[in-house]
Amino acid sequence: MPKDTVMKRLFRMSVLLALPVFAVVSVYAQCVPDTVNCKDINEPGEICPAQLPDATVNVEYNEVITVIPPGEATLGTQTIYIEYIILDSVANLPGGITYQANAATMYADSLYCISISGTPVTAGEYPLSIYITPWIFAGGTTIPGIQVKNDTSVVMTVNEAAGVDPNRYNEFQVLPNIPNPFSEVTLIGFFTPYDDLIELEVYNILGELMHHENYGSPPGEHYFKFEGEDLLPGTYIYRVTNHKEVFTGKFIKARR
Repeated sequence: MPKDTVMKRLFRMSVLLALPVFAVVSVYAQCVPDTVNCKDINEPGEICPAQLPDATVNVEYNEVITVIPPGEATLGTQTIYIEYIILDSVANLPGGITYQANAATMYADSLYCISISGTPVTAGEYPLSIYITPWIFAGGTTIPGIQVKNDTSVVMTVNEAAGVDPNRYNEFQVLPNIPNPFSEVTLIGFFTPYDDLIELEVYNILGELMHHENYGSPPGEHYFKFEGEDLLPGTYIYRVTNHKEVFTGKFIKARR
């Protein structure tokens, strides 16, 4: 999970009563809420991060949205107290991407998560819409309110794949990293025509090794997912090595 400190107000709710409850999610994810970066700041609910890490066409994607349901909302001058919310749906997902929540019923002021995963097939910018039904205290009982949508959307961006040169399918290829510049995560792609051990090294401009990993890879197109949120902004050199060749590239860590 990226350590994005951006948090969003989940609801500026205008609650209406006694409307039917919509279908709930019945399959639960094994995701874990981000308790470090997503905090209750006494607003009417929180959802974070606001900007999901970028995805790439035809590259597997798996990220987590953290939700803190609201405990109350304002209707005119009246305060409405909410016991829990029902997650109805997450809309406007990219093609090839699905979602699962770790619970359908989410109680006020507790932390929950929604897993966003799959392999996107179309590039673009997708503002996600999260629809919920609040259950509120009224007259000594709990009743459903109207379905509402988060007022500002979490955004998921899908980039075009760098692409493998079809005239070089018998050669090892390194693809430009996407995105570049990046703020938290960038993908460094490669194509190998055979089983091989691929090595990634990242250096700062002083030549100091900042990151190292190996990837035992079958034939095909693959990606290193480099999480550089802890790096200082600036220019870095990466080196990708197979059993006989070394390729170098450059990327920029941008300011948040």
